[in-house]
Amino acid sequence: MTMGMRTGLLVGSALLALVSASCTSADTSTRASAGGIQGSCINPINIKTQKIVSDQEIQFEMKNGDTWTNKLANSCFGLKLEGGFSWEVQGTLVCSNQQRINVQNTGTPCLLGAFTKTAAKAS
Repeated sequence: MTMGMRTGLLVGSALLALVSASCTSADTSTRASAGGIQGSCINPINIKTQKIVSDQEIQFEMKNGDTWTNKLANSCFGLKLEGGFSWEVQGTLVCSNQQRINVQNTGTPCLLGAFTKTAAKAS
């Protein structure tokens, strides 16, 4: 029985390391100028403003003018109405499908979806 527990811990540790490495390794090899990583992660330090478009979409304008959109996999009840959210970022990056947010005032938890870089508007 001890052997099974040890194996389970090793598999769990390996899985955790793999998930952690998915954003970290991308950070060093394909960093985009906006502080984002090719549609998978953004650096919250580089966020200038955020706009809640709907209960399922948030736009992040970066300090360099680039815009990243996050489309949540599911509708996050009250997100647009409350107009804000809180989050606790572990590490230096917020990655697609890995970051939980809590709706302002209600505390409703929601999972962010994929980050995509929004095309710049022609002026």
